[in-house]
Amino acid sequence: MKNTLKTLVAVLSSLVISGSSFAGELAVNGSAEASYIIGGADDSNSKGIGIANEMTFTASGEFGNGYTWGSKVAVDFATGGTAENDDSSLILGLGDMGTVGIFVSDGGLSQELGYGIGAYAVGADAKDPSSMEKGLDVSSYGNAQYHLPAILPFGTTFKVGYAPNLSSNDGNSIDEGNTIETTTNQTGIGNSAVGTDATMYQVTTKPIDGLTVGLDYFKAGGSTAARQQYESGNAFVKYAAGPFAVGYGKGLIAPNMTTGAAVQEYDNTYYGIQFAVNESMTISATKEKSERSTRANIVDTATTAVKTKIEAEVDTYAVAYNIGGATLAVTKSEASNAGYTTNKQVDLTLVTLKMAF
Repeated sequence: MKNTLKTLVAVLSSLVISGSSFAGELAVNGSAEASYIIGGADDSNSKGIGIANEMTFTASGEFGNGYTWGSKVAVDFATGGTAENDDSSLILGLGDMGTVGIFVSDGGLSQELGYGIGAYAVGADAKDPSSMEKGLDVSSYGNAQYHLPAILPFGTTFKVGYAPNLSSNDGNSIDEGNTIETTTNQTGIGNSAVGTDATMYQVTTKPIDGLTVGLDYFKAGGSTAARQQYESGNAFVKYAAGPFAVGYGKGLIAPNMTTGAAVQEYDNTYYGIQFAVNESMTISATKEKSERSTRANIVDTATTAVKTKIEAEVDTYAVAYNIGGATLAVTKSEASNAGYTTNKQVDLTLVTLKMAF
């Protein structure tokens, strides 16, 4: 990956030498969303009203040699009325040489939502009560990416991303300092527990009209976990014909493992169906499952370790109605074995009204 970074530096250097930049354009868009949520162990718990606002500033321009550039930063309004810059990127379009991008909390390559079924959000992604693991993404860190130009058949795209530091989000701005990454053997799968750096790949193709197929692969490096190094991957297929769309996805996660008892893998499955009733109204139903396998210690009288499995599951039903620039949606999610806890049932109802601008 170091050679890749050297290549990117060389490309950027040639860009600076060969052309000057013209003044670009600035645009602002975003959304305002009101929500009413009912959730918890039963439908009488955790009622609440909320508002979420987000604005995205985008700028773009051209160089004198025909190359292009684009920059984006999102402003998210958090609890308590505070605002923070998030989802930042600087992307250079290099014509026949492809695209180079620098991303902070952006540039996601994961395909766990690639199956793409949901009237309002994919599956239970709007508000997931199941607490199931779905793997990591380079967008959780500062990362650099290269995207292959459009030279492959069937509209196939190829992208690769590299995150040099998984320990901290420090360094996201020139005004902030860096945190030296530390080699870890933690068995967790949190953003900073998996290693010192990571590489991720994504491929998407459309072999026939209406059919989209994609996959991704994430590999962390620098961990001292003795038994298993963190890696994960997803694959999906989606087919749309007229008002109908169906999708299926598969995900596998192998967390860091040291000696002794630890989670060995997560095996995820996603599928659903969607129907556009008319130009304004869409309905959908999805099921998402995650089977966690845990390896126990070998007891004195045994020769092999014992594996235990538990499957978390969430069924989501949604209806969305578009009213001009506004979308009114109702989503119902029912999770069983939530958080990989046996017989833990969590139901959630979400009503949202979202205006885009």
